[in-house]
Amino acid sequence: MRSGTSYFNKTLFAKHFARFWPIWGLYGLIWTMCLPLGILLDSRSGWTQVRARVLPLNYLDTTGWFSAATLLAVVFGLLAAMAVFSYLYSARSVSLFHALPLRREGLFLTSYLAGLGFLILPNLAVFLLALAAEAACGAVVFSSLFTWLVVSSLLGLFFYSFAVFCAMFTGHILALPAFYVVLNGLAAGLAVLFGQMAHEFLFGFDGAAWLTAVASWLSPVLRLSACHVVIPTVMDAAGNGWADYASAYFTGLGYVALYALVGVALAALALAVYRRRQLETAGDVVSVSWVRPVFKYGVAFCAAVALGETLYSLFSALLPRGAWGLLLMLLLWGAAGYFVAEMLLRKKFWVFRGSWKGCVVLLCCLTAAMCLMEFDVTGFERRVPDPARVQSVSLDAGSTAPYDDANGQGLLLDGPEDIAAVTELHRAIVARKAAIEGAEPDYTYEQLDSGLEVETSGQAWVQLRYTLTNGSVVTRSYRIPLTQEALDDPDTPAARLDALLNAPGQAEKAYFGAMAEGDYLISAVVTQPHYDEEGAYYYDEKPVDSAGLEELWSAVQADLADGSLGRRYLLENQARLENCYVNDLILTFRRAGQAARADGSDTYSVTVTLQTTGARTLAALEQYGFDLDSLLTQAQAQLKERQ
Repeated sequence: MRSGTSYFNKTLFAKHFARFWPIWGLYGLIWTMCLPLGILLDSRSGWTQVRARVLPLNYLDTTGWFSAATLLAVVFGLLAAMAVFSYLYSARSVSLFHALPLRREGLFLTSYLAGLGFLILPNLAVFLLALAAEAACGAVVFSSLFTWLVVSSLLGLFFYSFAVFCAMFTGHILALPAFYVVLNGLAAGLAVLFGQMAHEFLFGFDGAAWLTAVASWLSPVLRLSACHVVIPTVMDAAGNGWADYASAYFTGLGYVALYALVGVALAALALAVYRRRQLETAGDVVSVSWVRPVFKYGVAFCAAVALGETLYSLFSALLPRGAWGLLLMLLLWGAAGYFVAEMLLRKKFWVFRGSWKGCVVLLCCLTAAMCLMEFDVTGFERRVPDPARVQSVSLDAGSTAPYDDANGQGLLLDGPEDIAAVTELHRAIVARKAAIEGAEPDYTYEQLDSGLEVETSGQAWVQLRYTLTNGSVVTRSYRIPLTQEALDDPDTPAARLDALLNAPGQAEKAYFGAMAEGDYLISAVVTQPHYDEEGAYYYDEKPVDSAGLEELWSAVQADLADGSLGRRYLLENQARLENCYVNDLILTFRRAGQAARADGSDTYSVTVTLQTTGARTLAALEQYGFDLDSLLTQAQAQLKERQ
């Protein structure tokens, strides 16, 4: 009789289940407590269709970092892989298993399917028990339970396959969880560290969206955190809304299915590696020869970036500031990481004599990378887009005074003159790189002879986002030092920024850019301060006569159009304090086509700080009975508080 080799062994499959029952038993017990028992306990206060829909979905919802389903798949996927492939990590057991009348493919598939069964079979059992529990309680929502079953099983497939893939590259059982955890978060961690270094040493760097996106996809737990449960909001004819829990559904099934397909691909790659795995590597940290240099230099590089950047930040006060201080830490911890990796690979401590040349190569690469960044070899820091190739540009200057509804509103510019003005601001910043980087962040005040305290220096954070005609986006971010002298010099970045913020028409866009056609003014009030016995003031509101609303609105628009109202200030200087009142004009509008509602959702308000230069607005207020003598400038209020 001919003997044959099998691709699957029922006895070994059953042996895995019998030997490692605590893993699948605990996994099933946790889900049994969450779903079947959870349903029975919840039914004591009344079991409804809404509860039947929401309860299973709650375990898929990522209200925090992880959903319960993701967390259990991450943990038990690793445990299952460690269990069924534990024979690879002992010379005796690996020889015994490979002496069985099974091809390597059969041994792998039997063990792989057994570990996958640790997750899938308990899911099926819990699903059936939960279905029975819902039926017993009187309300069944099959779709929610089935969604839970599919998502939990697909998550288990991916994370288990990922753990199996990691298992093929090591011969040490303790290295497997280390590889698994590190590779799950490696991309996201490196992206954060690279971003921190670039922000500190690459002038104008404002993040790399492509790097963040790639890191997110390569960090499954992070990407899966985008999957959540949506509870739609239902609106009635009156515009009142409420959460429709009966229509709750899970989003992100596409993400989960995609990662499950990746899991299948990883399982296939794991099989390919397993077929060529050297059995004598049991006990080695890395069991695949061509991965050993990848591991060595990877550990060294990650140690350099992670420990170097972290310790540089912690001990920055004791180290020379700048790129060379960071380079010192990168070289130190890169070398340490290199030799630690070499010790793990060679399983001995004395490894310096034979491996120092590789360490030198690593240190040279780190030095070259730092020089590329510091000397701007790529031209990143010097690049200013050609205005002719810019479709639009947004400018965000952060917080500016006065602190009304135009504060923090960025500018979106698409006119040729405006785009040219922004690029001139950009060039002025780049030309003063050394001065800007050397300026210490400083906020200083001084008291004038009149007793008024004014701000004499500060800083502004400016973000420029260019959308080019080819669809690409260029983003830069800068810290601009502010002084009164810089604001008085029209060629400085501070003065150019001030001019852009106060260009004609920009104030009206900042206040009313979101206003829809047909919205109309229904009321206006002026805030007024009142003083207590200690000199501190609080605000009251005085309404404007409704007969004057149309004229007031026209006056406000005219003042905003020519810059008489809405002037922005980068410093709390004398001009700002003497021009801006403490009084605000609050304009309330009703949305076009909407009737009055009790909850006020048909209206919105815009707050505009009154200014002494807004002559038309002040005249309209006075015409309709408002006493202008009751207005106080910021300067008057400050001096009054000091009395």
